[in-house]
Amino acid sequence: MSRVEVLVACMNQIDDSLYKKMNLHTDAVLANQFDEYSYREYTEDDGSKVKLVSTADRGVGKNRNKALMNASGEYLLSADEDMIYVDNYEKIVLEAFKRKPDADMIVFNLNYLNRFTPGRTPVTKFKRLHIFNSMRYGAARIAFKRSSLEKACLSFSVLYGGGARYSSGEDSLFIRDAFKKKLKMYYCPIVIADVKQEDSSWFKGYTEKYFRDKGVLIANCFPVLKHVLVYYYSFQMRNLTKEFGFKDILMLMREGYREFKNL
Repeated sequence: MSRVEVLVACMNQIDDSLYKKMNLHTDAVLANQFDEYSYREYTEDDGSKVKLVSTADRGVGKNRNKALMNASGEYLLSADEDMIYVDNYEKIVLEAFKRKPDADMIVFNLNYLNRFTPGRTPVTKFKRLHIFNSMRYGAARIAFKRSSLEKACLSFSVLYGGGARYSSGEDSLFIRDAFKKKLKMYYCPIVIADVKQEDSSWFKGYTEKYFRDKGVLIANCFPVLKHVLVYYYSFQMRNLTKEFGFKDILMLMREGYREFKNL
């Protein structure tokens, strides 16, 4: 059993071919949205074990939770099927946790070959993260100690993400909950994978739903500060599209947090 295990949220897989496509070299769990309920295990040429867990449920949060429930590695990497890992990703992860033995979670860099939403400038130094500077990172960049997650009883929200009711945000809520449980999080400025998105399961452009869903997420993440934060984020996003200005975005985000109140 490898110390690092990759948990892949994927769709429509019929075998373990995704393992080689993603350049994996450790144990892995393929949490597969499919049209059946099944469980298969494969042994790769390098001796690694791959679990293919297929369910007919929909929603990336449910998918990631199924991967967590079937995980057995010491360190877990949350992944999407459009990632191709660097050859030495296992060594990178183990050395990062060796450098920061108190870390419960470590965020790594990804090399985005294209992306649907504006990117951010990569962090260039190893540093401690806090809740105010960590909500921007997606689950596919995070490695975590399995024991830390189990002790904190952490899981992903099923309200957000591709296939769920609201478009995105399960990552942000997961990170917020980790900090509420006093877990320690660091940033490691090393690339562990390339990402090439041919399509997105949730981003369909800067639509009314996009901004309304952001309002729902803000109300969920920050129930006390939501009235202030919708102004801040509406101002930040005012230039994303010519169709919606600051006042339009603010109105839609307010509709979102009112909707969350009535869930």
